[in-house]
Amino acid sequence: MNQNSLKKTEIFEKKVCSYLLIDPKLFDLCVYKYKGYALLLRNWIEESYLRGTPVHDVVRTIRNSKLLVEQINMGKPLCWA
Repeated sequence: MNQNSLKKTEIFEKKVCSYLLIDPKLFDLCVYKYKGYALLLRNWIEESYLRGTPVHDVVRTIRNSKLLVEQINMGKPLCWA
């Protein structure tokens, strides 16, 4: 993946975080500190971008999942309900 594509992926991820009311910096911290589901979610968001999935569809899928995304803003690992 080239630098320009990486930047676009990061922008897409930040838009997703914004709609989910997640602080992107805390999401980064969660990915690096805990890995697990947060890393899987980051990879899935990137794949969604590369497939051309609209941000709103990605957000809807995450909201409809059992992921407790609010845990990220509390500095806790991402987990399932």
